[in-house]
Amino acid sequence: MARPKIGDKPREIRDATVAEVAAKGSTAVSVNKIAERAGLSIGTIYRYHRTKEDLLLSVFLDIKRDIHAAMMGAAANQTGAADRLRAMWFALVDYGFAAPADFQLVEMLSAEVRPVLKKQDTLEKIRAEILAEIQNGIDQNVLVDAPVRQIETVLASPSITLARRAYLSGVRPDKEELTQIFGLVWRGISRAR
Repeated sequence: MARPKIGDKPREIRDATVAEVAAKGSTAVSVNKIAERAGLSIGTIYRYHRTKEDLLLSVFLDIKRDIHAAMMGAAANQTGAADRLRAMWFALVDYGFAAPADFQLVEMLSAEVRPVLKKQDTLEKIRAEILAEIQNGIDQNVLVDAPVRQIETVLASPSITLARRAYLSGVRPDKEELTQIFGLVWRGISRAR
């Protein structure tokens, strides 16, 4: 007779992976330690993921999808390019504060430029949607006429810095400070002067 399934194993594996990467870094992390942290057998981990690389990629993509859903969900409630981009920026910042270890894992794995990430359809679709929102801002004369990826960098960099700072210090900037930071960023990329 098979044992009854208890709990949400994929979620437990994700949470343990995030915690382990946050504590040790992605190169030093081991599947054994992830299993131990999750309170699961190593066999259970390998039932869901073939290799450590597969596990890290799966968790990375899961978090990227969550971040993207938060950003696009915030944009969906807005009309006009400026409001949509502002909502996306604040959603990204909010995600970084709500789940700083998740945000940290994504930043770490993105920085490593793992070859498997370069050819990932999920990431390409996410990037394409974000870049399309920025291009829409350019097309509507809301944003300066600059390369889309440069505008993406100007928008994303402060939110990543803020999330990293919050992760390390445990302190979240207040809404007024965030609004001021966004205002500075927006003045740099907006056509309105």
